[in-house]
Amino acid sequence: MTSATGSIATTAPSARRSGFFWDGLRRLRHNRLATISGVLIVGVVLVAILATAIAPYSVSQQFFEASTGVADPLAARSTGKYLPPEAAHVFGTDQLARDIFSRAVIGLRISLSAAFVSIVVVTVIGIVVGIGAVMGPRAIDDLLMRLTDIAYAFPDLLLIILLRAAFGNTLFGMKSIAGVDASILLLFLAISLTAWPTMARLVRGQLLSVREMEFSTAARATGASPLRISIRHWLPNALGPVIVESTFLVPRAIFAEAALSFIGVGVSPPTPSLGVMIDEHFDFMRIQWTGIAFPAGILAMLFLTFQFFGDGLRDALDPRARR
Repeated sequence: MTSATGSIATTAPSARRSGFFWDGLRRLRHNRLATISGVLIVGVVLVAILATAIAPYSVSQQFFEASTGVADPLAARSTGKYLPPEAAHVFGTDQLARDIFSRAVIGLRISLSAAFVSIVVVTVIGIVVGIGAVMGPRAIDDLLMRLTDIAYAFPDLLLIILLRAAFGNTLFGMKSIAGVDASILLLFLAISLTAWPTMARLVRGQLLSVREMEFSTAARATGASPLRISIRHWLPNALGPVIVESTFLVPRAIFAEAALSFIGVGVSPPTPSLGVMIDEHFDFMRIQWTGIAFPAGILAMLFLTFQFFGDGLRDALDPRARR
């Protein structure tokens, strides 16, 4: 009796940790590149969260100093610009004598915020549209998919430019909402509205593949409502591909924010973002290379880490996808 009880006590924790996601996590740990990328992502997110504590200076603080030998306090102040990396300014200073490191850290927060907020909105819209298309009658499915096709075919950049032309730097007449600049929230909304069709198609396809499985038939036989079946049975079995797609959408959203800010329809200066910093330092690249090298390097690192982590997550959650 004692041995049987001990055996049950020994195997119970392992039984609790067996399942789709626990098995996927164990497979993910064997992918060294994905594991390293995951650690880097956690580190980058922590830096973004603690950006105001990490940044040594304000993003608008200037470090102009009076030129040597100039007694007139109203004389032009030229020193302090284009300083090379040093102890006081790790990444140097830009053309306006602002600390590049402080601006890069705050810019990283804005770029990651744009990505994560957009991914949450895209995932919610995609799940709602996907469930509505599969759960409803054929007419609703056709209507939602045609609307998805129209949104998918509409040029992303044109939609974003139209939104900026319609709202300007305000959102419903407000320049800020909950302390966040309206132009930044408008950028989040624009990226979300151009990315949800891919998620909606993915969710619909996954739900269609599980709709006719045995557990769905059993749930319908017990009298469960279509909405309950969709949320409690279909959606959990489709979360793997949705999570993987969300991971891949993060670097795309970051690149979208950077590209839009670079062409002047994204985050408005002097608010820093990685795209804004690349745009501001593009013309001064030969004078101060650190101003563009560090934001571009951070952008490339984000893209690679999320790409590697997404590849590893896809292989872990779907072993059949391994090449």
